[in-house]
Amino acid sequence: MAIFKCDSCEYKRNVPDSLTGKKAKCPECGRGVTIVETLLPGGHSFEKTGSIELGVTNSNRVDQISQGIGEGEDIVCDQCGHVMQDSDEAMTTCAHCGHALKRNSDALKVTEENIDVSDLANENAPDIWESDFPGNLNVSSTSLDAEEEWQGWRLFEGNLALNVFSGLVSGLLAFYFAVAMSLLAASQNGVHELLPYILSTALTGMAIGCFVFALMSRIPFAVSGPGTISAAILLFFLGSIYRTMAGTYLPEEITATIIASIIVTSLSAGAGLWLVGRLKAGELTRYIPIQIIGGVIGAVGVCVVIVAFEWMGNFPMDWGNVLDTFKNCLLGMNAAECVSSMGPGVVFGLVLFMGLHRFKNSLFLLGLLLVASAVGYACGIWGNDVITQSLAMPVPDLEGGVPLFTVKLLQSGFHQIQWHIMRENILFIGALALLVMLTTMYRTTRLELLLGKEVDLSKEFEALGITNIISGLCGGMPSALSYGRSAGNRATGATGPLSGIVAGIVCAAGLYFVDTVLPLIPRFVPEGLLLFSGVALVNGWMFKAKTAFTRRDDLWMLWSVFLTTLLCGLVVGVGFSVALALMVTVSRNSRGGVIRNILSGANHRSNVDRAPAQQRTLKEYGDHIHVIRLQGFLFLGSMRSLIKNIRERMEERDLLPVEYLILDFRMVSGVASAASVGFEKLHQLGEEYGIDIIITSAPLELEEHLEKSGHLGDHHGAFKVFFNLDYALEWCENHVLDAENMLHMKQMTLPELLAPVFPEPKYIPALMKVLKRVEVAKGEVLFRQGDISDSLFFVESGRLDVELEMEGRKILRLKKVGPGAVFGEMGIYTREPRTATLKATERCVLYMMTTEKLAAVEKRAPMLVSALHKYMVTMLSGRLGDANIKVRDLMS
Repeated sequence: MAIFKCDSCEYKRNVPDSLTGKKAKCPECGRGVTIVETLLPGGHSFEKTGSIELGVTNSNRVDQISQGIGEGEDIVCDQCGHVMQDSDEAMTTCAHCGHALKRNSDALKVTEENIDVSDLANENAPDIWESDFPGNLNVSSTSLDAEEEWQGWRLFEGNLALNVFSGLVSGLLAFYFAVAMSLLAASQNGVHELLPYILSTALTGMAIGCFVFALMSRIPFAVSGPGTISAAILLFFLGSIYRTMAGTYLPEEITATIIASIIVTSLSAGAGLWLVGRLKAGELTRYIPIQIIGGVIGAVGVCVVIVAFEWMGNFPMDWGNVLDTFKNCLLGMNAAECVSSMGPGVVFGLVLFMGLHRFKNSLFLLGLLLVASAVGYACGIWGNDVITQSLAMPVPDLEGGVPLFTVKLLQSGFHQIQWHIMRENILFIGALALLVMLTTMYRTTRLELLLGKEVDLSKEFEALGITNIISGLCGGMPSALSYGRSAGNRATGATGPLSGIVAGIVCAAGLYFVDTVLPLIPRFVPEGLLLFSGVALVNGWMFKAKTAFTRRDDLWMLWSVFLTTLLCGLVVGVGFSVALALMVTVSRNSRGGVIRNILSGANHRSNVDRAPAQQRTLKEYGDHIHVIRLQGFLFLGSMRSLIKNIRERMEERDLLPVEYLILDFRMVSGVASAASVGFEKLHQLGEEYGIDIIITSAPLELEEHLEKSGHLGDHHGAFKVFFNLDYALEWCENHVLDAENMLHMKQMTLPELLAPVFPEPKYIPALMKVLKRVEVAKGEVLFRQGDISDSLFFVESGRLDVELEMEGRKILRLKKVGPGAVFGEMGIYTREPRTATLKATERCVLYMMTTEKLAAVEKRAPMLVSALHKYMVTMLSGRLGDANIKVRDLMS
């Protein structure tokens, strides 16, 4: 067998003999390696030995290397292994054992006949080692994307039983929610009678939303369906259509127009979402401040609460103005009737809210719904008093049964649809599509935390758009991504799309048997679920959405949008919030993006003068330190682009792996509320790659958030906070040097420190004779800013801080000097006053050269001073070169 062995990463495996002599890329590190028949002495392959070119026959090659014969090399006896210098041309036998030696003249002469280049002509199909080997770095990104997409279609991914079980749970919950959403959409006066048709569209939308979206989404446990927000917008949309048509058009025309409006809403919202996804514009929505849109959603939550009270108390309400509706709701309440009609629903809604606030679990929610349904059904059998009978009251307005397919109703009544009335209320369709898109963006971002990886938001929009289009074609309500049921799906064990498919089948079965199942569910159950949904929206978007990053102006905008929506209506509120959000986005977004500079620890180092050996180590291993200087305002979208950039660097195979990631916030103007999700993802990335994430110049709210979330610590993946970039770099450099056993170097004398870098080492003893040894105690100031410059110093041991005294007695550390460093040299040449203060941070041993001593030495030993000047020029030019590299990186 031939052997493939990479000397770079030590990857090794046996390959067929037919591949001997072929050149292939290492699947681990990508380095080119030549396949050999046997390993050479020392484990080297043909490619690493330079005396014979590729193509020489293997037998001659191995024979030649085993003899150790080569121009300019030692002679190795192939009998006993004794090594001899190739200095005596007459040497023919081994001096140790007497074995005959082969001379250079006996070695193989390379000619054109010995070189085989047929394998380089690429006349045949590429060999597996050159292109198709698993893990080869030449695999195109297209094939990788196709593989990732194919994995999303694996129906039986994960545990089959758990996927089916979670699908059953999610499907039953979806059925209950579909009943509640149909009550919400049909709550306005006159639309009550159309509840059977609206319930059919809700169940159809729920079944298709679960089934189709599970197949197309890149989040394997995600499900969609008619949600509270979309159903609430339908409440206003359908109510406006009914008020326009009531008393003027026939009931059949009103029914056909309302059903067609639901279908057109699904098709329009689906087409809009699909177009946004198709244009790859999904990531742009992450830059919209979602907390401003939260004001509209909070107002929607208030409307849902009012709807729940309306159904419980059977209040006839006018939904022309939300505040007037709320006032009528309060005035219409009767204390005597509230206990029997509204009591069960209110109590159950509060139980759901408090229970799910503590136990966020789909099984717990389903258990409450099933127990409440069983209690209501039992009260209908054994209860006699008014209160008990109120628990058993069924969902009203369903005596005629629920049609299976509402689309069939339009086949005969298509000509009865009043399209002009639908066009007059088209703004509701736009508002619904916009809110579905923005909430889907935010929910997808939160689900990415559960998934543990990023997904393409444009693909999710495209999948949800197609889902809505299919739902509309089948006569279903518009669907939105459901975070609660998706997260519950994951919590109950779903790891693949099978759970969503099972949930869709359950909803479809619920639609088929709805006339049998619905009488078993008392009305207080969907009413309480509706009340819980409204309170959850208000609490989640108006109060819980506040984070450590929420700015005061964000809160003002949030409540302004909330009040505008309640006072002026949903459409005006959505328009106002979108305009406000776009203005804020434009004003806060940085033209150059969130990343100002990307720096490497190999070129950009802290202001600590280290020993020459340490400097060489940092230059060689500094790529372990990756520095990103941020700028502008951090949105959720900019956090995502930052994480994408970091992930690309982590996957870079041509550089050393990143061990320390520094994020400098000095030029960041603010952080959006939703960016907290981005920091959760950043923490996950740190744990995934096992790196230390260092935050410098952090805003107070960021440090507060990291501390409250428990993400600060010393373990890999945790965040660490430093005052500025210089201190963070010093900490990282110390760890890199410690890993290479270079942090704590043995105590060296100044001559030993100067020997590797001084241009004329023979003059070092003479230099030491003219230097004056100075000992400095910890905390002692050697000289202060503004003092006369009359000496330079060499550091033999200890460390000192170079500090700049600013106005208001503020001290700024410019650099830190240690053994082998030189300071004060500029004053020798320019005679300018000291530009900084030098203070010892520990006991130091220094060697001083005064200007008077330098002038005296120059007269008696000009060669020594010339060597000293040359050393200074070399040192300063090195600093200038490093500074140029820093400037180049900072300007790039």
